Amino acid sequence: MKSNVSTNYIKRMAENNKHALQFALAGLLIALVLQLVGYLLDHAAPRLTLENQVLYNWLTLVLSPVAFFLRLGDADGPIVAGWTTFLITLFTNALLYAVFCGVCQALLLRLRIKLAHENIPVVAQLHPERVIRLASPNWRPRRV
Repeated sequence: MKSNVSTNYIKRMAENNKHALQFALAGLLIALVLQLVGYLLDHAAPRLTLENQVLYNWLTLVLSPVAFFLRLGDADGPIVAGWTTFLITLFTNALLYAVFCGVCQALLLRLRIKLAHENIPVVAQLHPERVIRLASPNWRPRRV
């Protein structure tokens, strides 16, 4: 019984790490795309309209805040300042998305635990080795 519980725990941890890796890869790809767009905007600087620049700034603030904050010191400078800025942006955005995944998983797990007393399938999903069948016909869900 003990090995089965530890095996389930290892499987859940591997699944959580898989999700964190997927989020990190998504963050890396988003940062890569935004850096590519920024590079293209740098080359179109004389013909660039203000609306495009504002849209790009909002997208980087929402989707890749590291790239936005790295430009705060020199807002009129190039969007992609060099290879080091490019690599720092990619790495930190991937790390930011992985942390975001962990926070979301922790919040959703806490929510599932809080709602578990109301929902038997959730209890069965959280604790598959301890599922208790409610056979009493008098059982009613708790009213909030």
